[in-house]
Amino acid sequence: MANCFLEPAFIVGEIDENINLSMPPSSGEEYIKRVVMEAQSCADVVVADVDRNRFKTPTIDIEPLSGCVEAPPWLGPTLEWQLYQVSDFSNVRMYISQLKNEIHTLKRKWRPPKIDLPDIDDENGWIQLCSSDEKGNDKISPTLNTIFCLNQPMVERTLEFLVEHLESSTEMGHKLGQWIYALLAVVELPLTPETCSCLRSLARTCSVMRAKSKTLQVHEIGAINLFICLVARYFRQLDLADP
Repeated sequence: MANCFLEPAFIVGEIDENINLSMPPSSGEEYIKRVVMEAQSCADVVVADVDRNRFKTPTIDIEPLSGCVEAPPWLGPTLEWQLYQVSDFSNVRMYISQLKNEIHTLKRKWRPPKIDLPDIDDENGWIQLCSSDEKGNDKISPTLNTIFCLNQPMVERTLEFLVEHLESSTEMGHKLGQWIYALLAVVELPLTPETCSCLRSLARTCSVMRAKSKTLQVHEIGAINLFICLVARYFRQLDLADP
């Protein structure tokens, strides 16, 4: 019905159905007429007769990434505790956001501290800085003064380095936990796909460490539960949440 309102791109004129199609067209007009005739002879809908028995069964088995490992009954956090942590973390992020806005609008004076930070792609440098207690590294803590020196790409990249490092570790060091928390507090929303994947890896890694918690200290269990809680309930990866 709508075709009646369309204007033709070419004026074809009357078509002689007795055109000899075995001969080449003698003009552009005759060529267009042949195209119209061929189009009119085609069915509106064509269904292929496919022999599905000839298809090979796919050999690639893609295993979906698993969720978090369930916590042992005596180590899992209560729902009340989780909701409190999410509320507290939200307040921390709002406070930091307010400080950044005041600095940006010159309502608050701030000067970057004189500290030597690794380059954005220096994975070993960041891991040493954020997890090692060697001489020199202990002078740079993840305070707001330090964190404000990092732009958002550096925040996301450093977080990736630390999560990858944690995946090969058997414990949650206090300094490493401090840095991860500080970076989570300033990572911007909405999350990029890469950062979202990184946070999900953090939660899964923490859940595995918790399930194998024969040697973990009390403060490590607390940090592990906290990171799983924040990833799942604050950053809305609810399929990873503890009940």
